[in-house]
Amino acid sequence: MCRIHGSFGGEPIAPHVLHTVGEAQRHGGPDARTLRTGDGWALGNNRLAVQGIAHGQQPYVLGDLTCVFNGEIYNHRQLRAELAAQGHEFQGDCDGDVLLPLYERYGDAFVRRLEGMFALAIVDLRDEPCLKLFSDHAGMKSLYYYVSADGRRLCFASELQALARFPDFPDAIDPSAVDRYFGGRAIWGPGTVYTGVRTLPPGSALRFDGNRLSVEQRQLDALVLDGSTSVGDLLDRTLRHELARMLDADVPVCVITSGGLDSSYLTALAAATVPEPHSFTIAYRGDWPGDERHFAREVAAHCGTRHHEVVLDPADFPDLIDRFVRHLDQPNNAPHGLSTFALFEAVHDAGFKVAVTGDGADELFGGYARFVKAARDDGANWHRAYQDTMAAAGTATLARLYTPEYLAQLRTTGGHFGDACGDEIQRRVRGGRHGKLETLLRYDQTERFPSYILRRVDHLGMAHAVEARIPFLQPSVMRLAHAVPPALKVVGETVKAPVAEAARRRLPRSILDRPKQPFTLPVTAMIKPGEALYDLIGDTLLGPRTRCGAYIRRDTVRELFRMQTERPDAHAAEVLWSLLILETWFATRNLRP
Repeated sequence: MCRIHGSFGGEPIAPHVLHTVGEAQRHGGPDARTLRTGDGWALGNNRLAVQGIAHGQQPYVLGDLTCVFNGEIYNHRQLRAELAAQGHEFQGDCDGDVLLPLYERYGDAFVRRLEGMFALAIVDLRDEPCLKLFSDHAGMKSLYYYVSADGRRLCFASELQALARFPDFPDAIDPSAVDRYFGGRAIWGPGTVYTGVRTLPPGSALRFDGNRLSVEQRQLDALVLDGSTSVGDLLDRTLRHELARMLDADVPVCVITSGGLDSSYLTALAAATVPEPHSFTIAYRGDWPGDERHFAREVAAHCGTRHHEVVLDPADFPDLIDRFVRHLDQPNNAPHGLSTFALFEAVHDAGFKVAVTGDGADELFGGYARFVKAARDDGANWHRAYQDTMAAAGTATLARLYTPEYLAQLRTTGGHFGDACGDEIQRRVRGGRHGKLETLLRYDQTERFPSYILRRVDHLGMAHAVEARIPFLQPSVMRLAHAVPPALKVVGETVKAPVAEAARRRLPRSILDRPKQPFTLPVTAMIKPGEALYDLIGDTLLGPRTRCGAYIRRDTVRELFRMQTERPDAHAAEVLWSLLILETWFATRNLRP
C-alpha cells in the first residue's frame, strides 16, 4: 500500500515541486519516498511497506516501462509462479513485482488478471510514449488527475491535497459542488469539488500521450451459478479463500468488529484462519443511543479475539473534527467518518498496518431497507423518493436552505443534482435487463459507493498509515453477488439473505437476529445544549466568519439550529452536521467559495 503521484508531458516539473507533492501525502506512505524522472515525465511513490518489505522499492522498471503502484495484489504468488515459468526472474516477495511483466505480456488487459485493489501508473516509452493510469474494478483506491490548460501535461496523485501542490493546479471550485454534496452526501465522481479535476472511475484505464486523453471502463466477467451449491455455502467458501489471502502479510493484521452482521462474520472467519486475531471497535463516553459495544464484545468473546475497545470522549470532538476533515479530500457528510478516523488512529497506535473491514456487503447483497422499499414502490415518483434517501437534504429542504441567487444559478445549469440522479435511476431501471432491485444495487456500486464510502475508508485509513482490506469487494465475491438472483438476496423481510445464511453456522443467534443498525455517530442526540458538538456547530455556522454565505441562507440555518435546540430531530441534525463538515472543509483549506 502506498501513495503515488506524477506527471507526463509539457515542461518538466521542478524537483522541489515533486518533493512537495510527495511530502503532502507522506502520512499514507511513511516508510520510503522515491522518485524517477525522465524526458517530460515523473513518477513518485510514498511507500507503506506491507508485503515483501526488504524489496519492492518503487518505481518498478522493466526496460522502457516504469510503474508506481498503490494497493495490494492478493494473487501475486500465483502470478509470480506463472511468470517465473515463462522465464521472468524475481527478487523478494513484493506483490507489485508482477505488474510490469504482466503488462509487457498482456498489454492493458493485464489488469483483468489482478485480484486485489489498486491504483497504478505506467509510463510506456515504447513506440508512442504515453502515460497510463489504471483503477481496480470497485474503485477502492483513489486517483485524481487534471490536464494543464494548454492540454500538454497531465498530473495525478492519490490525494487531492497532494495534487494541489502542482503549480498549475486548477483550483476553481465547481459552483455545483455544494448542491452535489447535499444531493449525494459526498461529491460523486468522476467530477470533483474542483471544476478542472477528475477522479479515475472504478475499473478504468486512462491513456495520455501529451496530446490525446482517453478513458475506458471495463466490466467484471460474468459468473453463472450451476445451482448445485447453496449461495450461502458459495459465499462462505469464497470469503474464506479471500480472507486467508488478506491475512497473509508481512506486518500485523487486525479486524474491525462493529457488532453488526458483516464485520462479525468476517471476525469469525478470521478467527477460524489465524490464532487469536485482534479485533477493534469504537464507542463513545457516556450513554448514547445505538451503542453497539456490547455486541462487539459478544462477538469477540465468541470468536476468541484479543479485543480492543476504543472509547471517544465527545468533549474532544472539536479538535478531532478539524483533524478528520483535513484528511477528507472532498466534503463527505457521513457522521461515522469521524469514528472511522479515530478508530484507524487507534489501530495504528496499537502497532497494526492492516485492518480488515466489512464494507460492501450491503451494496452487493441488498442490505439497506431503501433498496427494498424502492424496488417494491410502484408509484410514479418512486425514483425521487429513493434519491432523497441518498441525500443529506431533499429538494424541498434545499429550496429553503439555498440562497435565491444559488437556486437561480442551479436552474441555469440543469437543476438540482438529486433530481437529475433520480431521473437517471429511473432511466436505468426502465432500460435495464437486471430487474429493479439489481439495477439499484449496481447503480449504487458504481456511482454512490466509491465516492461516499470507499474514498472515506481509503483516505481516513491512510491518514494513519493503515491499509483497509475489504473482502466483500474482491472480484470473486462481486461476480458471485452479480450472479445471485435478486429473489435470493432479499427473501421476504430478510435483507442480505446470502450473508445471513453464510454466517449462520459461525455466529450466535443474538448477532444474527438483531435488528440492522448502521455504524454511525449519534449526532441527533449529541447536538444538544451542553454538548461540545452543539457549541461547535453554533459557533461555526452562526459565527461571523462563515464561508458558505454565497450558497446557504443564514436565516434558515438559524431556524434549523433553533429547531434542533428545542426538539432534536434526525433531519435537522443531519443538515446541521453536513453544514459543519462543509464549512470546516473550506476553512481547513483557507477557501471561500
